[in-house]
Amino acid sequence: MKLKQIIFSLSVASLAFLTSCGEDSSTPKPTISLNAGGGYVSKDGDVNAGSLITFNISANAGSDALKNIVITCAMSNGSVKTLLDTSLTAKSNTFTKTIVAQGSVGDAIAYTFTANDANGQSASTKITTTVIPIETALDGVSGQQIYNATSVAMPIAYNLPLSTAITTGANGVKDILDKTTSGSSQWTKVWGSGNGSKFVKITANDYNNAEGTGYVYNLWKAYGSTAKDQVTLADGDCYLVKSGQDVPFGLFVVKITALVDLPAAGNNNDYAQFDYKGIILQ
Repeated sequence: MKLKQIIFSLSVASLAFLTSCGEDSSTPKPTISLNAGGGYVSKDGDVNAGSLITFNISANAGSDALKNIVITCAMSNGSVKTLLDTSLTAKSNTFTKTIVAQGSVGDAIAYTFTANDANGQSASTKITTTVIPIETALDGVSGQQIYNATSVAMPIAYNLPLSTAITTGANGVKDILDKTTSGSSQWTKVWGSGNGSKFVKITANDYNNAEGTGYVYNLWKAYGSTAKDQVTLADGDCYLVKSGQDVPFGLFVVKITALVDLPAAGNNNDYAQFDYKGIILQ
């Protein structure tokens, strides 16, 4: 029995020794942090649309040297942008990086800062900024038209930031797109988009009172959670539209002023006429 106890004790001691060695031999990781003060963005908070924001970044290698530091951000549509990928050789680095605040008004943008070590290890820190508007008067546009998508050579979509009707072309700029499908016998009066724009029905009073960016942003904060990908139009309807384009202020209020539904078979030149307010980029 004593011999068995001695062998068992030796086995436990050996296992403890091996475990301890494994812990000691673990590969050290780098560290990375954002420094406060000096107007630097270092924590979650609001940023003005289109403004310059500056990060002060400190990183230390877990080995003899860092490999690189990468800054990425997750956009509201799920895509990820790389904003910085810089090669490094020193063990410790502190530097500033200034960028244009990403995203459109109403977006929550998640920034990730990653330090990659020469030994293959990495460490990250994250912050999230909410994009808010600088108070600005809205531009007004009237008498625009979007036709039945089955019409021929007529504008069937619209680019809201550029105030441009679109007949054909890439979906990325189609903030509003008539969704009548090929072969439909009737105009569906349904609007969607080609780029992920969102639609919220609002009141005529909301439309009339929307004179500045702050008012429209507050509408989005209040009702954005009910936004839809498509809406069925009625004469006099008003909508808050959040553009799917990556522009600083992508919120617009739209009022349907006429629905022209042509009854003749084969005549697909039906259209919705509308006025709208927002920030026009041209």
